[in-house]
Amino acid sequence: MSEILQEEVVASESGVSRRRVVAGVAWSLPVIATAIAAPAAAASGLSATTLLSAASTITLASSATGQGTTREGTGPADFQIINSGSTFTGPITGTVNIKPVGIVSAGVGVHSITSATLTSSAYTSTHEYNATFTLAQEVPAGQTVSVPIFFQYERVNPAPSGTLAYTLTITLRLPDNTDRIIVGTVTVTY
Repeated sequence: MSEILQEEVVASESGVSRRRVVAGVAWSLPVIATAIAAPAAAASGLSATTLLSAASTITLASSATGQGTTREGTGPADFQIINSGSTFTGPITGTVNIKPVGIVSAGVGVHSITSATLTSSAYTSTHEYNATFTLAQEVPAGQTVSVPIFFQYERVNPAPSGTLAYTLTITLRLPDNTDRIIVGTVTVTY
């Protein structure tokens, strides 16, 4: 009888048991999780940051024609893309939102962005401005690219008086589909 018991013990030690399956699964899960997470970490995006230039005196064109009467104000002259990684090319798309600080009777918008195609630009009834753009720009490795931006004021009748302030938000979507958001202020004096 002891030979039969010993044979059963040897057979159970060399076979597949529930305990061995559970132990094997427990050890393999971290390896599987690491293998799944590795591609996501590898595709974490371009090594690029963005910023607005410091606010300075700017001249805003009339939104009616882009010519004629201009207004003075303050705001950034450009935004910058700082690339600390490898060169990237491809379209950089973006949105611009310029929202009044408080209640105003006229808005501020974007007249043009150098090397960009500006589309869907419009003012809302509360004088908030929204637009989209596409920038065909290569950003070389280790370089900073400055993109000049020119503003316009919303021409309304009667024209407001005083200095009006706005919050500027530019969202850039880089070729790897990651977003960079930059925020600043713009003013215009009537």
